[in-house]
Order: sequence, then structure tokens, then C-alpha cells
Amino acid sequence: MAKIIHTADLHIKADEKVYCYAVLDEIIELARAEKADFLVIAGDLFDSFADFEVLRKEVRHKLFQLHEAGCRIIYIPGNHEARGATADLTAYSLDPVQFYAHAPFVFFEAEGVEFICVPHAENYDGYRDWKVPPKKEGVTRVAVLHALNSTIYTGPDEETDSRTGVIEDDFFKRFSIDYAAMGHVHSGRQHYLGGAIACYPGSPRVWRAHIREAGTKTVRIVETGGSPVNTRPVELKTAGQYREYTLPVDGLGAASLVEIQRIEAEVSSRDFVYVKLTGVVEDEPAAAAAAAALRGRLEKRARQAEVELDTTVASQLYSNELAKSFLAGMDAIKPAGEEGPDYRRWLLARQFGLEEIAARAGEAK
Repeated sequence: MAKIIHTADLHIKADEKVYCYAVLDEIIELARAEKADFLVIAGDLFDSFADFEVLRKEVRHKLFQLHEAGCRIIYIPGNHEARGATADLTAYSLDPVQFYAHAPFVFFEAEGVEFICVPHAENYDGYRDWKVPPKKEGVTRVAVLHALNSTIYTGPDEETDSRTGVIEDDFFKRFSIDYAAMGHVHSGRQHYLGGAIACYPGSPRVWRAHIREAGTKTVRIVETGGSPVNTRPVELKTAGQYREYTLPVDGLGAASLVEIQRIEAEVSSRDFVYVKLTGVVEDEPAAAAAAAALRGRLEKRARQAEVELDTTVASQLYSNELAKSFLAGMDAIKPAGEEGPDYRRWLLARQFGLEEIAARAGEAK
């Protein structure tokens, strides 16, 4: 029986090196603690070819301790290693990391496991002609792939500058795959395909402000020897989480202090926080300043914070007949003073009314 740690899509970047290395170090420590036979990295270990060039020696040095502990490191390039490439990836050695960049595949056997390592490609249409040896009796066969799959996930794939090919379901049955260690999709998911367990472990860190980054960040532990193989996710504590919020704002672009404090209470120093501010604002510069202030406040609590204004400027509604009629009616009942609960209720009602009118105006376009 062999034990495999399966990960992908760490996207190590020079300008986020400290965070990325903390996650990588946790993965290395997990592999050591589990006495893993293999660490399998299914592509996009680096965010770009430039990051690959600058950081590969440091990463290789970190992984060397696993090699010394008897854990073999298997790594295929994903689509990001090729981004902006000025040299052929097959020219690089990351010894002792087993870096398989040769297309269409590399086949080998180790510790009773047969590996088919398939580096990223824009298509895999010729796989039916690949000369893959027949599977031996009593071994486990693992495919390492950085690809999409028509059953598990095909998109939308937003990375149009480096399209990722689709592996057909037939691939898994044709080559008698027991476990497909896959990369490219950042949310974890697993399916049975052609007799194989096909698994995306998900990115082990938060890479960008996108809802697909949400949820617990994990790697997979795979134990061979059974049919099917045994797999389980392990949460990475250093990764943090992606947290996304939408907050309404008042006419000056300010969100509720209570809601801001709720976000602060939920956020940890490892999290990536994204806040969208919505509503109708009277003063666009004041709203931009409020958004900047909120971002600064959240950056003190989170690893990274982004605040986006998705607001409508009230003056843009003044030509709208419904808005003019609504504002005239609200002005007629405006409280005399701008202090106290009556004025705050009036202001809130005015804001909600303008937001509703703005939404209807948008739907009519």
C-alpha cells in the first residue's frame, strides 16, 4: 500500500511569497507527519513562468526535506507555468523533484503504483493513440492531469489566454485508471468516471477574489491497496478563507457600522475579504473615500481586502419621472431637523426608494 498527498493550484507568486510558502510548508509537514510515499502536484504550482523562473530554486530547496524523508515529489506543469514562457519547460530539471513536462505523457512505476503523468495541453484529442502499457495485476494506476472534464467541470473557464483542454470520460476506462489526481479547478470535487475516482482537491490557498475560492482549503490523502482507493480531505489551517459580502450604503457611501463590525468579527488574519458596496449615493467622491476607508479598516484584520463600489449616483436618476415624483413626495414629509430617529427613518426610506427606482431603470435598459 502507498500513501499519496495530492494537491494542485498553489499558484506561488513572488509578491505573495510569504503566504504561499506558509501553505506549502504546511503541506510538506503534513506529508512528513503522514509518512507519505508521494507528494503529487497536479499543475499550477507557480502562478506564471516568471514566478517559476524566480522561485523554483527556493521551492526545490523546501521540497528537498521531503525527498530526504523518503517521499517522492511528482509535479506536472499546468497552464500557468507556461504563461509568458520564454523557454521550453522540458529543458528544466528540478531534481530531486520529478518534473514531468514532456508531452503527451510520461509513464513509470514506483512503490507498486503506476503513474501516467500528463502535462497541461490545450487539447488531448490524440489520447486514443497513446502507447500506454497494459496495467499490471495487483498495482494501482494513478493519472496526474491538469485538465477539465466534461462530467466534472467544463467551465466557464475564464483563462482565455491559455485554454485548458478537456479530458474525456473514456480516458479513465481506456487506461484502467484507479485514481485521477487532477488540477485546474479551484473548488474541490470528486466523481467516479470509468471505474476511476477522479478528484480535484481544490486550490490549497485563496488565489483571487472570486466565489469559486470560497470554502475550506484542502489537500487529499490517497491510500492505495484497496478497490476503490481510499481518499480523504485534510484542511489547511494556514490557507485562510475567501469571504465575500454585499453591503448597502447610505447617500454618502457609508455602510452600517454594525455590519462592518460583524465582518470584522468573522475575519481572521489569513482571510481574503471582498466587499461590494451597493445603493444610491448623493456624493460620488465621498462614497469613494468611504470605500477606501473601509478597505483600510479591513486590511488591518485580514490578509487581503478588496472593496468595490457598485453604486448609482443619485443625480443620474433626476431625469427619471418616477424618481422626480418620489423625491418631491419625500421632500414634502422631510422632518424639520436632521437629528433623531425620525430623520434617520426618513433617510433610510428615501435611500430604499431610490435603490428600487435605480434597479427598475436598469431592468428597463
